[in-house]
Amino acid sequence: MLLKIDLHVHTDRSPDGCSSMREIAEAAKRKGLQGIAITDHDQILTESDSIRLSKELGLLVIPGVEISTPKGHLIILNPKRGFQGLSLGAVAEAAHQDGSAIIIPHPMDPLSHGIGFSEARLLIPYSPLIEVLNASTLSRYNSRAKEFALNNSLPMVAGSDAHLAEAVGDAFTIVDSPSCDMASVISSISVGKTSPWGKRTSAATAAKTVYTRLIRHLRR
Repeated sequence: MLLKIDLHVHTDRSPDGCSSMREIAEAAKRKGLQGIAITDHDQILTESDSIRLSKELGLLVIPGVEISTPKGHLIILNPKRGFQGLSLGAVAEAAHQDGSAIIIPHPMDPLSHGIGFSEARLLIPYSPLIEVLNASTLSRYNSRAKEFALNNSLPMVAGSDAHLAEAVGDAFTIVDSPSCDMASVISSISVGKTSPWGKRTSAATAAKTVYTRLIRHLRR
């Protein structure tokens, strides 16, 4: 079963997110996605919450988090613990020990807290997936990420990095899974049964995201 899943989505639980979980789910369904991974900044969505939301929203909601470290960002799917205060390597080691899936997002984009070539090489023993298509990242940085993945035989994924519902699904991952349930999908992602697809988010949607974020900030 080939499933279209956006593996990098932010809700208004993130400081820079603009849309609610329900708004994001409705946008995902309109675009024909079967699932989304919620990867809010340093805000873990637990497995129990994901199961509840999947039932409520009629869409597979994968638990996740985008961790901020001094060396850059790292996405953990199906996290089993908190990672606050840990170094990049310590986050990867802990997640790997827990059996969680590790995604290096926008790795070569210095404008989006990408970890860069040298740090990415150090994480290879932890079997990371490489985000080679991020809808919010410049094409040249995506190309460098893809080159890194190919040179190191690492599985590739894509995600919108959406902070506004309209951007959800601009980039997504095809996951080859035996069924559309949480355990099967996470297992398939973990072993790299993934293919990146999609496009960059339009300038109009990017501008709307910035405007909406500014309005939200001013209303606080």
